[in-house]
Amino acid sequence: MFTKHGFVIAILLMLSACQPLTKMKEENIISAVGMASISAQQGATQEEKETRAMRASKVDAYKELSEQVYGLRVSSRSSVNDQSLGRDNTQGAVDGIIRGAEVVASYKVGDSYVTELELDLDTMQKMKRYGEAQPVPSNNNIIF
Repeated sequence: MFTKHGFVIAILLMLSACQPLTKMKEENIISAVGMASISAQQGATQEEKETRAMRASKVDAYKELSEQVYGLRVSSRSSVNDQSLGRDNTQGAVDGIIRGAEVVASYKVGDSYVTELELDLDTMQKMKRYGEAQPVPSNNNIIF
């Protein structure tokens, strides 16, 4: 029959068997989902609209990754006239460079196109060392 000490030792042995012998690596992966309406796209054919929605959903997913990595800058202004709220304006902006993201899935759901991305933050940090990023020229031609 087990004594009190024997029982405690048996429990400790069983619990220690559940522990890994090496330190487990923590996954440092974030994910994002982007969506875009197909019918809202400009295009002569349905295929062209779907292609544009696919591209727009990918950009939307990258924007969401940027928000998770760099945060969202929020600007807000409110005016009060005669103790009554007048104009209330809030804007959000994000600026960042995402490197190493992978498209996990891209598919159509109803009238929308959806793109799922994953980003390993450790890989992104390694890729930062490969060189400086150049700014993308800004123009007013928006395709979606």
